[in-house]
Amino acid sequence: MIHIESIGKQFPEKVLFSNFSLKIKEGMRLGLVGSNGSGKTTLLKILLNIESPDTGRVDIGKSVSIGYLPQEIIAGTKRNVLQETLAAYPEITKIEQKLHATNNKLSIEPNNTKLLSELSILQNKFDQINGWDIEKQAKSILSGLGFSKDEFYQPFNTFSGGWRMRCYLAGILLKQPNYLFLDEPTNHLDLHAILWMENFLSKWKGGLVMISHDRSFLDKSINNILELRKGETTLYLGNYSYYIKERKERIQHRKKVYNNQQKMITEKEKFIERFRAKNTKSKQVQSRIKQLEKLNRVELLDDSKKNISIRIPQPNRGPLKVVDLININKKYNENSVYNNLNLIIERNQKIALVGANGSGKSTLLKMLASVEKPTDGNIIFGPNVVAHYFAQHQLESLDSNATIYDTIISISKGWTETQIRTYLGSFLFNNESINKKVKVLSGGEKSRLALARMLVDPSHLLLLDEPTNHLDIESRDIIEHALQSYKGTLVCISHDRHFLNAVTNLTIEIDNNTIKPYAGNYDYYIWKKDQNQPQKETDPPSIVPKNNNYKERKARRNEYQRIGKRLSVVEKELKNISMELKNKKIHSDYEKLQSLQNVQNELENEYLDLIEKQEKIEKLI
Repeated sequence: MIHIESIGKQFPEKVLFSNFSLKIKEGMRLGLVGSNGSGKTTLLKILLNIESPDTGRVDIGKSVSIGYLPQEIIAGTKRNVLQETLAAYPEITKIEQKLHATNNKLSIEPNNTKLLSELSILQNKFDQINGWDIEKQAKSILSGLGFSKDEFYQPFNTFSGGWRMRCYLAGILLKQPNYLFLDEPTNHLDLHAILWMENFLSKWKGGLVMISHDRSFLDKSINNILELRKGETTLYLGNYSYYIKERKERIQHRKKVYNNQQKMITEKEKFIERFRAKNTKSKQVQSRIKQLEKLNRVELLDDSKKNISIRIPQPNRGPLKVVDLININKKYNENSVYNNLNLIIERNQKIALVGANGSGKSTLLKMLASVEKPTDGNIIFGPNVVAHYFAQHQLESLDSNATIYDTIISISKGWTETQIRTYLGSFLFNNESINKKVKVLSGGEKSRLALARMLVDPSHLLLLDEPTNHLDIESRDIIEHALQSYKGTLVCISHDRHFLNAVTNLTIEIDNNTIKPYAGNYDYYIWKKDQNQPQKETDPPSIVPKNNNYKERKARRNEYQRIGKRLSVVEKELKNISMELKNKKIHSDYEKLQSLQNVQNELENEYLDLIEKQEKIEKLI
């Protein structure tokens, strides 16, 4: 068990947490949430004894073993990927070497009883640590994290930082410690690996402490949430969705308690003010003064950022056909990424590119951004189409010596200071922070600033590569809402399923040098793929995807208008029949009454059918 006892930590400008106590037991999978700078990573480092608390202590049981995955890139070695993974178990390698050496000696001295005894002891030790199956387990974990069989034997130092992180993670998972400490693990994983990882963690029997800003990943992987917010720590016994629901209820409850307390305080203060000068009431006055002095005053839970929204400058109405890719081939030496690719991207489409690492998602985005050229074929943009490209390396392109304010004013083309401050405020940069230099910003702050800089000029086409990386959940929410209201066309790559579901309306799967479109968001894409699997019947996702084909959209709009006109006619006819039925002169005419009622029933049934059809079409246009 890990026992946190009354710890506190603060910096000159703010308190991160104070008098915080918690017992983290095995089986407790704890997600740390809070805005950037709330103290999540600091708490993780205190638990790992990398940093010390100002007050209190952390007691870690003697039998506790910990596996830690940091955010920082892992340095390369000359070992291959499999060897690097197995290095997490140095005792395995040592025993293997001793077994090999002992067997060599026995081949020379087969009757040496001392060597035979040593061999037996070594084999028992190897059995106890499951050494015979360890390589098989390592390969299984590496495969789950996206490594191919060929890559098991490639040098570790030839892989990118993200892939090195995966290999390091494989070593941690292989060793199966009592507790896992993970700092933003999904930043280095594609969707395939994230799905594998969350399935692995959902079955994890040990303890887990994790920082992640991926809401879907948190929902599937953890069973407790610890919120760090403005110096307070609050534990929620459930996943992320439960936390959101419960927090909302707690805010409402706290508001009621606050209002009741304020009412009581006002009443006591009025009593004190009214009777302060009367000697006959001095005892009661003093009693109320003491009550107010001892009162533990309730503070409202801060939820102020929920109303912040980014104001993206909107483009003018662009052409229907934004980009036309015709017979595109793309090769890197002998490696073919695309063969005869044809794709039309239309106005108002918001497209997610999905597929395994190396399938060609980033390549397609770079070709659309004119960062790379196709080997063959043509990419034709519509008349006067303006495109903006956001790549992860754009954080590095920010001028480190410029301030936040300077970064925007340098490209804002005549904006007033008030406009710039308001714009930066919508990206969570307040008036005190806009004079900070870029070099002192966190990764999340740099990411927000890079997005803000890119979005200053209106564009018809946004090309986004992992736009939410490094952003906390509050920032992601704000970016999502902004892109939902964006009137242009969007093509993005993201491993954040919540983001894809909230923003996109067309999913393009890239696999084996080809593309396949799915007319909906990520949940719809997964549901649709499941329908193609044998013996699987599932309900469609709750988020109904918008159809993106222009001709179909136009036909639906026309049908919607036709239904509206027919509804008006039916309403008028029903009103006329109602007036006729009220006419006393026909009450004795049974046939006339029956005829009117029959027509009324038919019209009412038609009216209900039309309303139902109209509601269905509303969800698709």
